[in-house]
Amino acid sequence: NAAAVAHGGQADVNGIEDLGFMYTRDVADPDGHLWGVFSMDASAMPSAENS
Repeated sequence: NAAAVAHGGQADVNGIEDLGFMYTRDVADPDGHLWGVFSMDASAMPSAENS
C-alpha cells in the first residue's frame, strides 16, 4: 500500500476485509483503476455444515 501511494495511487480504497480464512485489499492506480489483492487459506475455510 505504501508503494501504491508513493507512485500516485490510493491505498485501501474499499477498506480491508479479513474473514480469517480470506483477506482482501483494494488499491487504485494513478488513473483511478481499482486493483484487488486476494489471499485465501482453503484449509481454514468454514465448512458448509457450520453455516
